[in-house]
Formats: sequence, structure tokens, C-alpha cells
Amino acid sequence: MNIKRNRIKKIGIFSGLLLTVMVSCSEDFLIDTNNQDLTSEVVFGSDETALAAVTGVYDSFQNDSQGDPGLPNEYNVKGIHRWANSTGLDFLNNENPETSSYLNFNPDPSSNDVSTKIWPNHYRQIGRANIVLENLRIAVENEDISVDLGNRLIGEVLVLRCISYQYLVEVYGDVPLVLTTDEDPFKAKDPQELVFQQIVTDATEAVSLLPWTYDTEKGRVSRATAYTVLGNAHMWLGEYGAAVTAFEALEGSPVLGLEDNFLDIHALANPNGKESIFEIQWAANGDLSWNRNDEVNILQLFAMPTDITGGGGFTGIPSKELYDAFEPGDTRREATVIAPGEEHPDPLIDINMYDGIDINTVGTVAEPWTGGSPETRSGYWAVKSWRDPEIEGWGRTILFGGQGHIWMRYGGALLSLAEAALKDGQTAKAQAAFDRVRNRAWGGAAPAKTVTMDALLQEYRLELAGEFSLWGVIRRSGEASKFIMDNYGLDMPVNRQIYPIPSSQLSANPNLEQNPGY
Repeated sequence: MNIKRNRIKKIGIFSGLLLTVMVSCSEDFLIDTNNQDLTSEVVFGSDETALAAVTGVYDSFQNDSQGDPGLPNEYNVKGIHRWANSTGLDFLNNENPETSSYLNFNPDPSSNDVSTKIWPNHYRQIGRANIVLENLRIAVENEDISVDLGNRLIGEVLVLRCISYQYLVEVYGDVPLVLTTDEDPFKAKDPQELVFQQIVTDATEAVSLLPWTYDTEKGRVSRATAYTVLGNAHMWLGEYGAAVTAFEALEGSPVLGLEDNFLDIHALANPNGKESIFEIQWAANGDLSWNRNDEVNILQLFAMPTDITGGGGFTGIPSKELYDAFEPGDTRREATVIAPGEEHPDPLIDINMYDGIDINTVGTVAEPWTGGSPETRSGYWAVKSWRDPEIEGWGRTILFGGQGHIWMRYGGALLSLAEAALKDGQTAKAQAAFDRVRNRAWGGAAPAKTVTMDALLQEYRLELAGEFSLWGVIRRSGEASKFIMDNYGLDMPVNRQIYPIPSSQLSANPNLEQNPGY
């Protein structure tokens, strides 16, 4: 049935999509310089152009938050990374504690980076996904593209849209659910339960369409990504038995598993490693000029000690409380955060190799490195995002790096399996998954610990600190305010577990209402 074949739309968005290159997907640039008459028939008329359109959906996760070409991606750094880590107070922005929006639970709807960067970027991605999905289904039905490839691409885009909605709900709570190009762009918010129900529907379909792995295109979403998104949605809906089934299905992957050495997870030479389930890809670009492309990121420069870089230190500044939370013998500590007087654990990095540095530690116990700002910097520094020895700092040569951002990985999925099983009454299964994560952290056998929700919250904290998913699972647990009180002695209001909708979006859409309390 030729449902929409007569509805040929010129889609200007694809003039950009065809110029997009996803580093993980191909070394070949697909460039169409004649895009004046680009239509859906042209874009979805061949395997090559359909692939390029889907690449444009991936590219939304690499764009600058405002979509400006030629800017380094700060949306992942100041948006997703800060949301995942600063909300729980283990990593803070370079802010005075007296006025910190995080310590005071008071993000500004008009200027807070989490609020203002995540919403527009994810709805841009959803808009692209909706266009591509509608046209892919038509192209497959009409055999304009290879059926097997078309179905796989549909699965990829479904999961990418799921990921955008997952993060939107975890950040803002209720959000508008827009699934077609015909829907009102000025919709009011839908309940978060409805959004997660849709994620279950989409991820379930995608599971049947996606492969476990790719021979060369390692950055694409896989069946493991779909199962992880599906399990998370079931968790949010309180469907714990179904979540157990989804997370256990990951065992069917022929390539997925825990890295033997925790330090190897984020190693520069280990992109898309066996533990990675969904990872954002970057171009390694040492060009000092600011305007070159939007496929580079600035997280390492922001996370490195300012005493080395001469600037930055804006995010990824871990707390002493996080450092002290690790048990003796837990190898995750040195792979996550290093204290004054400690060496960097990566064999590629000797701290005294940087210009002007004559010690091989991050300062000393007597004189911690705080970049001259002890009131805003702890003297403790992140490791997971500081793994590229080529990045030097402001006023030097190399600012941007190609280290991937792992948004989902197997260690986190195993802890989610443990939580789902615990809440479903499957205690032995919960303990087994919990022990697998802890045993790896000790490089063998960890000290015995009974799995409880309090223990799981701490394990999430230590396993995922400095990554891109921690606050989502903390809020999902229903015990986020308790988590903040237990670790920092601060009373987090329930309504501050989510962020305010950006003021710019409220101005643009009269049907949106601000989240309660903002």
C-alpha cells in the first residue's frame, strides 16, 4: 500500500545531513553539493543517501546545543555531563559554594547549562528522527532501499529517539511527546509514564531489527543499546520483572562484557570497547582555532587541572567526599579521581611531561593544585575524562580530543539488573549481578556486601562517577533526596530532582507550563 508516496516534501534539513560525517560510521565522506531540489524521494531513494540521513540523526548528539556550525560540542560537557554528575554534588562546576546553583538546588531557567542545552538539542534530534522514520518506512515498503538495511536503519533511529526522550524525562520530568511530523509543535507536556511507555514500544520493535554488533561501524546503536533502553524504561514504569528480562538479554551479545581492568574502560586506545553500549564519537582535532567543525569536544580541557592548562576547570571537578567514599582496595578510585600528591594512573600520562610542570603528581598534600581558586576547586581531579596525553591547554597547541563519551555501558546495566531483581524479589539474582560489578572493581574477589538499595546507590555512585548516566539512575531509584542527605547532609527538595524548562521554550510555546517550584 503506497501510503504517502504522493506526499513529496522538500526537506531542507537534509542539505545539512548529507554533509554530515559520523566518525564511527565511515571514513568515506558522502557529499552532495547539488541539494537545491532535495526531496524525500531523493534522500530515501538509495541505500547511500538513506544512510546519510540516519547519520544526521546521530549527528544531533554531536552538535553544539544551539545548532551553530563550527563550535566545539559543549552540550555533552556542560549539559549531559553536569546533569549526570553535578546534580548529585560529586562533581561541581567552578562556582562559589555560597552561590552555587547546584549546592543550593537553584538552577536558573534562563541560564543554567543543563536546563538550556539539553532541551533544544534533544528535540532537534527527535525532529530529525521523526522525519527519517516516516520516510524510511515508506522507502522500505516501496523497496526504494534494501529491505534489510532499511529495517536496520529504522531500528537505529527508533533507539536514538528513545535515548533523546529518556534523557529529556530524566532531566525535566513530564515533556511533550511528539512522534510524527504532523503533530502540533506547540504541544503541552505529557506525563513521563506515557513517554516511557512509548520507549518500551519503540525499543521492543528495535530489538528485532538490530544486530548485536557491526563489523566496522562500531559507533552505531546495537541490539544491546535497545535492550538497555528497554530495561531502563521498564524500571521507570515499575515493571521490574520485565526489566530483569531486558537486562538479562544482554548476555546474548557475542561481544559485550566487563573489561577485566576498570582503568581500560575509558582508555584512549579502547574506543567502543567491549563494555560500551552507547558511546558518542568525536573527531580528534588539534586545531587551535575555535571555528572548525562541531564534531570535537572540550571535556578533557575542562576537567584537567588548571595548573596544567592555564584555563578551563569548569566542570568535572570531583569532591573529597567522592574520593573518600571508595573502600580500601577498590581500583575504581584511582581510575576515577586522584587526590593531591597522587600520580595519574594512565601509563600514557606523566604529569611532569606538561610544559612548566616539574612534579609528577597533581600538586602535593601541602600545596594542592586548585589553580589559585581553593574556594571553588577541591584539589581533586577527574581521571575518566583525562586520558589523552596530546591535549595541553589554553594558549598552547591542542585543545580538543577524540575520546568517546560512554553514555551507557555494561557495568551500569549489571547494577540496573541487580536493582530490578532486588525490587522484583529475585534476591539471589540481584546479589550475583551486584557481586560481578564489585569483584571486577577489586580485580578478583571484593569484600562481601549484601545487596540492598543503599548499597546499590553507593555502587552506582562509585561505578558511574564522572560519566553520563549517574543522576538518571539515582532519580529513577526514588531515593534521590535520601542519596543527597546521606552523602552531603543537604536537604534536596523533591521538585529540585528535575530541572526547570528553559525560559526560551516557555516563551516560544504558550502551552508549556514551568515545572513546579521554579
